[in-house]
Amino acid sequence: MGLMYSKETDRLVDRAEIASLPVPAAMGRFHHPYPFADYIDDVTCALDSMGLVVAEEEYAVTNDNNRMFGLMRLRWSDTGSGFGDSPDWAAIIGLRGSHDQRIPRGLVLGSHVFVCSNLCFHGNIANLTTKQTLNIVKRMPTLLEDTLMQLPGMVGMQRRVFDKWRNHAVSDNQAKETFIDLYRRGAFSSPQLTRAIDQFFEPDHEEHMAEGRTLWTLFNASTEALKPTGSSTNMHLIEDRTRVVSDHLSALVGENSFRPLGEAA
Repeated sequence: MGLMYSKETDRLVDRAEIASLPVPAAMGRFHHPYPFADYIDDVTCALDSMGLVVAEEEYAVTNDNNRMFGLMRLRWSDTGSGFGDSPDWAAIIGLRGSHDQRIPRGLVLGSHVFVCSNLCFHGNIANLTTKQTLNIVKRMPTLLEDTLMQLPGMVGMQRRVFDKWRNHAVSDNQAKETFIDLYRRGAFSSPQLTRAIDQFFEPDHEEHMAEGRTLWTLFNASTEALKPTGSSTNMHLIEDRTRVVSDHLSALVGENSFRPLGEAA
């Protein structure tokens, strides 16, 4: 699925290994260690109550076992079809958490989700974060269930936005003007701008031109230009630039590309 992690500081793990990880002592009277395995189980139970199951999953932990990152691709348990199923994209949940208070517990939903161990954590549809306070174990199941109940609506919103992009034709001049606007808003470096324009007019992937030259073509050209390259890639910068592209294109069709799922203290 594309979980990003550093082979120098992190390692891929499965659920069985996560369940065997030691849980450290509390760092103070307001800190409550919340096992990563319990967090994943709570998310899975909340999904199950909605008729959703995990079709595919990936997890990584830091070598000191203090931080965990993961991705879940979902499907409906009754039909077997993917959650947000589409020929072009699928909804994915991203998870993260820590025992050392470096990062809060978090969950994101996106058609493109960046979850990696350099603390980049963003879904292009919605996100949730919550502090790991004393009552997190009692609070988290209800918080997750309330949060995940919003996901079908969020996926529907994203589908509507993507459909509008597909049906919004752009001329060559309009495309160039949009790319320049995105560049001025900080979406691209100069080399990325050149690559995005090249990908719009001569895409590497034929399916990007399935509906002709549209905002969907422009979006795919932009994300192709923003793809990470090498281990030294600044994922925070890619996250920010991807958000600029998504927000700007959504505004062009009168939509918002992102909604917060919620935030708890």
